[in-house]
Formats: sequence, C-alpha cells, structure tokens
Amino acid sequence: LGAFTFVALFPYMLNIIRLLKPGSIIKRLAIEITKDKIINSEEDPIQPIMDIIHGSIRKYDLETTRVGLKKVTKQVIGIIDSDGEEEISGRFCKHLERVGKLAVSSMDGESTEEVIENFEWFGKSTAKKGLESATANTIMFLKAVGVTAMEKGLVVATWRAVESMGVVGEAAVEKGLEKATQQAARYLGHFGRSTAEKGLLGKTKQIARTLEDIGKAAIAKGLKGATGQVIKSLIDIGIATSPIGKLEDATRHAAKSLAELTISSEEIVKEAIQDYESELKEQDRDTFQKFMEIYKQEVERLGAGE
Repeated sequence: LGAFTFVALFPYMLNIIRLLKPGSIIKRLAIEITKDKIINSEEDPIQPIMDIIHGSIRKYDLETTRVGLKKVTKQVIGIIDSDGEEEISGRFCKHLERVGKLAVSSMDGESTEEVIENFEWFGKSTAKKGLESATANTIMFLKAVGVTAMEKGLVVATWRAVESMGVVGEAAVEKGLEKATQQAARYLGHFGRSTAEKGLLGKTKQIARTLEDIGKAAIAKGLKGATGQVIKSLIDIGIATSPIGKLEDATRHAAKSLAELTISSEEIVKEAIQDYESELKEQDRDTFQKFMEIYKQEVERLGAGE
C-alpha cells in the first residue's frame, strides 16, 4: 500500500517541486506587479522578487538573477505610461540600483552587467513611449551603478553602463526628450573625464563619438539645451585630455566632434562655448585655450573639405 501510494503521489510531488523552483515563484509574483499596486498599495509588489534576486546574487546563482530581472523589467515596461511614470520608474529604478550595487559589492561583474542590460531595455522602452521623466530617471540610476562599478574596478561593467547610457540617450533624442538627452550628455561627459584621467584612449574617443552623434541629433530636433550640454561635455573631455601627452589623439577627436557640431549649427556652438568660458576656473584657462586652438584647426580643416 505504501509503495502504491508513493507511486500515485509522485507526479504531484514533482509538480510541487517544480512550483517551488525560483523561476516558477518569480513568474507567479510578477503577475502581482500592477500600476495600481505600485502607486496605491502600502506593500511594494516588486520587493518579493527583488528579495529572491538579492539571495541569488549572494549565492552566485546567475540564472535566477537573470530570470528575476527580466520578469520584473518586462512587467514594469508593460504597465508604465504617462500616468504615474515618475513614481513607477523611480521605484523600479531604485530597486535595480540596489541590486546593481549589491552585485558590485560582491565583485559579481556578470550580475552587474545583467542589471545594466535591464536598465537599457527599460530606458529604450520608456523613450519609445515618450516618457521624459521615466527615461531621465533611468539614466540617473544607470549612472549611479556605473560609478559604483568604476570605483570597484569592474571595468567591463563600467563600460557597459557607459554604452547603455549612450543607447538610452540616443533613444531619448530620437523622441525629442530634451531633459533625458541633456542628462545623458552630462553623465557621458563625467565618464569621459574619468576615462581620460585613467589614460583610456579608446574609451575616451568612443564617448566623444557618442556625444557627437547625440549632439547632431539634438541639433536636428531643435533641442538647444541638450545640444549645449553635449558641447560642454566635449569641452570637458578636451580639457581633461589636453595635459596628458598619450591622449593627444583623444583631445583632437573631441575637438573634431565639436567642429562637426559647429558645421551643423555654428550659432549654438559659439554660444555654448562662450557660456562655458564665462564659468571657467582660473586654473583651467590655459588648457581651455589650448583645446580651443585645436578645435579651430579642426573647424578650418572641415571647412576646407579635408
């Protein structure tokens, strides 16, 4: 009788075990994440899944981390719209930031990169929906994870965050989201200065190229504030690289990017340069002037069609 009972119950036991797997639990919990519950409920519907993800990071269970992040991100993307976007995106991005910082503190580069990938997915989706605040929030929290990764020396994760910021920034400018574009340009400038200070030639040049692309799109969309921020960030990079001999190529690249924007809209660039110069610290004036000389050479070269 005992053996018969065991055989009869075995399929049910297997089903229970399957339901208790983290992936199955996450799937059921994700259904509970609704706009109404995020905004109006005292209990945060995202938290239970985040608790599972935190545990998976501590156990180096990358698969559960990946599944949990993907399920939550997909669910929030599905419910977010202009009604409540600030609160929903803020709460969701804060959760992602906590997971990202936990992964960084554990020196878990792969989990950190998974977090960054979901930030990018979410930011591109909110930009596509025209959600200015949600996209700006994504960029802000993404930057925080990138900075933390940089401080801990997670080079691949740091660069992944920079690339994702560029992707979200480009998605934002395509939809004419000035605040989000401006934010992306500002933070890309911050990372550009950091890569310059670390002597990373290739990375610094890549950031300058991304800023140039965003700047050209911002000019085409008539986003004057965002264009101005791109220009300031390029000058920041130029000033940061100028004193470092081995980064001469990056200095010229930043100058060339600035010159390309000048060809597109000379008036906006000149005005932004004047604003930048008026706020310069005394110790930066010589470096600024040296960079401006290189910039003028690049403008002349482009004007001559070289």
